[in-house]
Amino acid sequence: MAEASHGCARFILEAARPLLAQAGYAGMSMRQLASQAGVLPGSLYHHVTGKQELLLWVVQDVLERRAAAWQALPRRRHALAEVRSFIGFMLAWQAEHPGEAHILRHEHRHLAPHQQAWLARHIHSAQACLQSVLQRGRRQGVCGDIDVESVALAILALIGAAECRPLAHIERHVQRMALRLLEVPEPRSE
Repeated sequence: MAEASHGCARFILEAARPLLAQAGYAGMSMRQLASQAGVLPGSLYHHVTGKQELLLWVVQDVLERRAAAWQALPRRRHALAEVRSFIGFMLAWQAEHPGEAHILRHEHRHLAPHQQAWLARHIHSAQACLQSVLQRGRRQGVCGDIDVESVALAILALIGAAECRPLAHIERHVQRMALRLLEVPEPRSE
């Protein structure tokens, strides 16, 4: 699939994201979107063939922007530092982009099966990135003999469950739970 930036006009995506986050796929009309984007309803179909295609482009755009933001951050040599960085980034991103996080979590179910398969591969890329860091952690000897795939899924589930919690309150707890999943002893408080 082409990148979202090539498939749909940026102004349409910018108008669609908040509408999808607020009203949801079922609650948003193409007429509302046209009004929000500042085009006539008929003109909207020059840019997008339908609502489902629009949702896919919005989801693609959100995933691409999140991945680019993560890639722009400096990498850490030590695997545990990289895991902490990944968790901190994902939690901060969810807190800074609650509408986009909502779209990724809830609205994707309206995609067609072949679009769902595409989405699963792209969401799997975040899991694969985390798994790679966890494998490095095993090689560095900083975590226990863990099932890397299961631990990556568990960490992503912790991050996802923290979506609606205040960032400052939850990040410390998610980091501690992740260390337990990695079978890393917690530092003693003095």
